[in-house]
Amino acid sequence: MRRALVPLLLVLTLAAQTTDAQTDPVATLRAAAEQGDMAAQLDLAERLESGDGLLQNYARAAEWYARAAGEGSLDAANRLGRLYHSGLGVPRDLPRALDLLERAAAGGQADHLHDLALVLESTAPDDETLSRAADLYRQAADLGHEDAAVSLGVLLQNGTGVPQDFTEAAALYRRAAERGHPRALNNLGLLYVRGDGLQQDYSRAAELFKAAADLGLSEAMTNLGVLYENGFGVAQSDEIAADYYRLGGQGAPAEARAVRAVYDPRLAPPPGDAEALEALERSALSGDPVAEFQLGWLLLTAEPADPRRAIRAAFLLNRAAEAGHGPAMANLALMYFHGTGVPQDYVLGQMWLVLSASAGYAGAAQLSAIWTVRMTADQINDAQARAEVVWATLRRKSGPARP
Repeated sequence: MRRALVPLLLVLTLAAQTTDAQTDPVATLRAAAEQGDMAAQLDLAERLESGDGLLQNYARAAEWYARAAGEGSLDAANRLGRLYHSGLGVPRDLPRALDLLERAAAGGQADHLHDLALVLESTAPDDETLSRAADLYRQAADLGHEDAAVSLGVLLQNGTGVPQDFTEAAALYRRAAERGHPRALNNLGLLYVRGDGLQQDYSRAAELFKAAADLGLSEAMTNLGVLYENGFGVAQSDEIAADYYRLGGQGAPAEARAVRAVYDPRLAPPPGDAEALEALERSALSGDPVAEFQLGWLLLTAEPADPRRAIRAAFLLNRAAEAGHGPAMANLALMYFHGTGVPQDYVLGQMWLVLSASAGYAGAAQLSAIWTVRMTADQINDAQARAEVVWATLRRKSGPARP
């Protein structure tokens, strides 16, 4: 028999989502949103978009953003416009996106000005539109928006929509680079490499590329590889160049380049002696989700890697995940992203990450940020729709959370 009872950990995980409005803050928030409270509608939408205390779901977030925007919220109009531009949770609709983003930007908030400029730049059909994007970036930059300042610098560097001005571009990059902005560090390095508006300085460029590479910017990794291959500003090294080319080609931070199994911080380290491991094996075979997680983690992290161990790890972690164990869900997600022990499937990987966040795993958002940049909007929407179905199944299995 698979398991007669759903483990207590799942009941506890889901309990907060089944209590009434008097004791559950989310239920209270939802009730206020249903009654037309604009602030509550916006808060609920943001929670649904981020997965903060709720199962992440862009489609439901869009519904609440639309209601809040209808009540006059410029933040909601902006966020809804971004969803229509990306096609997350709603069909991609550029005219609708621009209408919403224009409405929000009219309020003069830096984030809203930047978001409108970004969409105009990415879809600009003519120089006039690019010029307006540059003006919006400048307005946002004057209000302290660093991404807008760097984007304006790019337009100035390339002479796109504005007259080319390397000196001002360098000044914009430098201010943001001093605060550790990866793209500003990389772009300033490029100006030093080319001697555009600055005295050519390969050593300084290498320092800037390295700083940006350490922050995970793949373009900077590739640029640093070029310097090492040619010995510009650094000691020539084909080996180091190859390493940076390989890292840069991945297009993702180091966390995405290997299966790095996560552990449950609530648990003591898994046993290491033979007798305790045998006991752990017996517990896992009996259906204990914590033992399944620990044994799966040990198999996944064992060296050297073994496909047979990975397949068994996936089986054990899947059982623990179905019992509601958040870190098991996260590890299963990583296995799907990498195709380790299971067929590679980004949709299923993201589905399990969404579920792990709602099951209480705090690192899910960070992992999701790493992997969703590699996914299409349709894949992300599909993953969230699947997560909703699985989460409903888990809730049914758990039964009433309290009498």
